[in-house]
Amino acid sequence: MTFAKIRIQSREQCANALHGMMQRGRITVLRDQTFIVPKPALDWLSAEKLPFTLLEILHQDDVVQALRNHSSHPV
Repeated sequence: MTFAKIRIQSREQCANALHGMMQRGRITVLRDQTFIVPKPALDWLSAEKLPFTLLEILHQDDVVQALRNHSSHPV
């Protein structure tokens, strides 16, 4: 499965998008309104015309590596 790392700038749009994205797969929320979402959620965002910035296209191995990398999201 293909994933995407995206950012949604507005907190209000972020809240609206999160509900719809969660219905289309598992969503990983990172810092600064950054998300790792599956391809169906990305397609839904485009169909609903919700603005987002595509940061990176990821595969399953990339997602696992990003979540295991402690330097990407320190405590």
